[in-house]
Amino acid sequence: MTEEEITKGCKTCGAVLVISPEDIVITCKYCGSTFNIEGKKVPDHQMLPTLKERSIKDNVLKFLKDNQGVTRGLDQEAVVNEVKLNYIPYWVCPFNSNTHYFGVKQSSVTRTRTVSDGKGGTKTETYSVPIYRPEEGDFERSGREKIIARKYTAFYGFDNFEKKLNLDKIEGFDFSKIKSLDAEFINAEIDSEEAAKDAYGSVENENRKIAGSKVNRLVRCDSQIRVQKPIYVHAPLWQVRYTFKNQVYKISIIGDSGTICKGEIPLTTGRKLFNYTMGVSILIAGALVGQYGLSLLNNIFNTSTWLAYLFMILGGAAVALSFLLTRTAFKMQLEKSQ
Repeated sequence: MTEEEITKGCKTCGAVLVISPEDIVITCKYCGSTFNIEGKKVPDHQMLPTLKERSIKDNVLKFLKDNQGVTRGLDQEAVVNEVKLNYIPYWVCPFNSNTHYFGVKQSSVTRTRTVSDGKGGTKTETYSVPIYRPEEGDFERSGREKIIARKYTAFYGFDNFEKKLNLDKIEGFDFSKIKSLDAEFINAEIDSEEAAKDAYGSVENENRKIAGSKVNRLVRCDSQIRVQKPIYVHAPLWQVRYTFKNQVYKISIIGDSGTICKGEIPLTTGRKLFNYTMGVSILIAGALVGQYGLSLLNNIFNTSTWLAYLFMILGGAAVALSFLLTRTAFKMQLEKSQ
């Protein structure tokens, strides 16, 4: 235990828990009891169920097999060393809102005018004139805003976990379903009141964004927002480590769906050398084609201007592909997700 950590007894089973000074909602890893720093039980604790460890390993092996084209023998030689389940805390805040907006919308009208035709006569041509008109409207929006209950997170792949996490399947917290998985419960540093305020701000910002998409210039946006009592929810994030050729790599997985958030795919020396050779070769080939190809075709077929543009596009594509291949030649691994 470090100087920054403290101990606290579980109010249900009496187990000694090691927590940080910032923790204000605590879950006992031995009995699943959840209470605040004052010892009061958190009502309506919910959870997102998770797949079993065997299913998580199967998904990892499938992910490695799907990427054996990047690294030959990856699915056969990789060894899974560690599979760890972390339950990440969220406050889920149901809300409904009514928004009235006012702004300016741009459109155009078609006019006609008489101009000289360059031959001593006149002709009529059409042209567009931009016009601006006031625009206002209303819309309603309801749903559930999820607020991470930690101020800082350092889990591998957490950014993708946040984007892909779906909390529609939450259910009542049942410790007996996950007791055998030896899960680590991450405690909350944000209480329900702070979460409700954060949810209010997120909803208001999203409403303003929606209103702004309906006009060219948003002048005013008023939202009546009602945030209901937040629900404390734990969401499962699996962290997997595997070894390939004496090097350790990481994979993160959403527990309820088994979706790979992010995974490291090793690049062997042979693969990096291949990528470097291919990248340089493509770059040289593109330069030679750009330098001599068009003039050669012109001499043979008397080609037109459009072919010159085609060569320019192909040259640009060759440079881009060369850059991608040579860039991976200097990496230790790639990162992929599902």
